Amino acid sequence: MKMTFRLPAETWAAWRTDDEARAQSSSGGMATAISEAWIDKGGVVYGAAFVRPFDFRHIRCTTHEELKRLRGSKYVQSSMSGVLSSIDKDVKSGLDVLFIGTPCQVGAVIARFGDVVYTIDVICHGVPNIEMLKASLPANVFVLDFDNIEFRDSTNYRLAFRRNGDVVWSLPLNKNLYMKGFFKAVFNRSCCYTCRYAQQKRVSDMSLGDFWGLNIASVDTTMDKGISLVLVNTGKGHELLALARNEMNMVKRSLPEAVAGNQPLQHPCLKTWRNTIFQYLYPKVGFRLAAIAAMPDIVIKNLFK
Repeated sequence: MKMTFRLPAETWAAWRTDDEARAQSSSGGMATAISEAWIDKGGVVYGAAFVRPFDFRHIRCTTHEELKRLRGSKYVQSSMSGVLSSIDKDVKSGLDVLFIGTPCQVGAVIARFGDVVYTIDVICHGVPNIEMLKASLPANVFVLDFDNIEFRDSTNYRLAFRRNGDVVWSLPLNKNLYMKGFFKAVFNRSCCYTCRYAQQKRVSDMSLGDFWGLNIASVDTTMDKGISLVLVNTGKGHELLALARNEMNMVKRSLPEAVAGNQPLQHPCLKTWRNTIFQYLYPKVGFRLAAIAAMPDIVIKNLFK
C-alpha cells in the first residue's frame, strides 16, 4: 500500500488526571490511557517491551497487566520478529488491533495491512541497535537478576535495572555514556540519519511524544511530571483520542509550537563529527574509548558536575 503523509489535524498537550498513573509514564500517559481503553473494549495492543534475558521486542497485549511492560521510553531498537504474522492472525480473527511503535515500524504495518490496523507512532529522533547498549555496560551487570530496564523515571533520565520493581543497578545520566550519546545521535543506525518519517507530515493515525517547547505558563500543570504531545492525524486518530478523554487533561495547542520544540518533526537526526569518530574507532578500541573520543567536551563537562 502506498504511504500517505498528512499534516496533523489537531495538536494537544495532554496528561493523566490521576497523578499516580501519570508518574508511571515517561510523559503524560496518553499511550497507556488509550491502550487500557482499547483492551477494555476487546482489542489487542502491540508495543515495545523488555524481554528477558536481554532484548527489546514488540509484544502482544490483551490485559492491563501486560500493558505495564510497554510503559516508559525505550532508547534502543525494538525487534519486530513475528509481529506482522501475529497481527495478521488477529485481523483475520476479527480483532481490533492497535500498533504502537516508531514511525518506520508503523510504516511497515501500514504497508502490510493498510488502514485495517490502528496506529500510533512514537515521535523518534533515531535509535541505536541493542548491541550498542550491551557494549556500553560493565560485565558484572549481565550476571544480575533483573526483569526490566528503564531509561527514565518520568522526566528523570537514568538507566535502571529492576527486579520485581526494585532497582538492582542504576547509572545516573551524568555518568552514562550510552544515554549521552543517544541524545547526541552518536550511535544511531545509519538509516536514521536519512529518515523520511522525520517531518511534520505523519503516516500514523496519531503521533505521541514529550511536548518539549510547550509554553508551560499557558497550561495548568508542570513539565517535570511529564506532558504528552498528541498529534491527531486521521479520523481513526480522533477515535483513539476519544477513548482517553475521560482519563486525560487536554489543552489544544498549535502545530508550529509542537514543531519548534521537537527536532524529529523538522528533519532527521544530523550525522556529525561525533558519529564519524565513533564509527571509526568502535571496531578498534571498543565502546567506552570510542564514545569518549566522540564526546570529549561532554565527558569533561560531566567530570565537574
